[in-house]
Amino acid sequence: MNDQERLLTIFLHLQSGAHLAKAQLADEFGVSEKTIQRDFSLLGHYLESQPIVAAELAYDAKYHTRYLKGKSLFNKKDILVISKILLENRSLNKEENKSLIDSLLALISKEEQKEVSQIIASELLNYAPLSDTQNRIDKIWEWSEMIRKEQVLDIRYQSPYNTEKQHTILPASLYYDAHYFYVVAFNLTFESYMTLKLDRIIDWKVSKEKKPQISYGKKFRDGEVRNKRVDPFMGRELTIRVQFAYDPTIVTDQFPTARIIEHTPDGAVIEFISQDTPGLKRWLLSQADALTALSPATLVDDMKNFLIRMQQNYDK
Repeated sequence: MNDQERLLTIFLHLQSGAHLAKAQLADEFGVSEKTIQRDFSLLGHYLESQPIVAAELAYDAKYHTRYLKGKSLFNKKDILVISKILLENRSLNKEENKSLIDSLLALISKEEQKEVSQIIASELLNYAPLSDTQNRIDKIWEWSEMIRKEQVLDIRYQSPYNTEKQHTILPASLYYDAHYFYVVAFNLTFESYMTLKLDRIIDWKVSKEKKPQISYGKKFRDGEVRNKRVDPFMGRELTIRVQFAYDPTIVTDQFPTARIIEHTPDGAVIEFISQDTPGLKRWLLSQADALTALSPATLVDDMKNFLIRMQQNYDK
């Protein structure tokens, strides 16, 4: 084995997540530890000079080994968790999902690929995508780029009622929620934000309209707003109080703004900020008799009316 082949082999070992000692490699390749030290030095300098490689050659002082350190490196546990999430959410069609998982598996060694593949084999075989099997990965990237470039677009959109509508929009955010991807966009005609299901956007083109001037106070801040919603749609902001009989983390995990106000014999009183959407009420109702809405009064009345209509459905 020549010097170049040895360096490549060492790099591939490191890339697979191995921690390598000089004595171990010297014995494996039949060279001196000084030669291996020189190899490490060459690899270290090379990685530093390559901005596209998000890793560095690090030294483990405890075990006297070298390893690759970087956020771009995955181990088999990381790949397993990501694969499980992909297989559960069903948002991609079979071909896209399989291609993405194959790309993830390629980041780990062949032996680890076999281990992970055996664990997910049944889920992969029985993967059931959404009924709309359009390709989404390229579409998601294209829309993300249009958001980044702040482009105004003319779009054709198919509503849930099978009618087509034309909109001129400035897309502001793209995010995932419960199997689907959504776009939040500023509608130039109505001068307000709207939520669009990405799958229902039929086609689009760059508009001749100028980018609207949106005041700082009205700009959409996706991270902040997303913490206040349980579905992809927008509504008026509410400060809500509920009483929850079981583990309060069920509520606090769902609503990041939630805080426990007090503990009572009937459960924790929890306050949080959310938006008045159908999804909010459905989530509250999903907790059955464990949850009681306390305020605001409008929400309490809505919940009572929901329960009455539900009872009437069962009484028919």
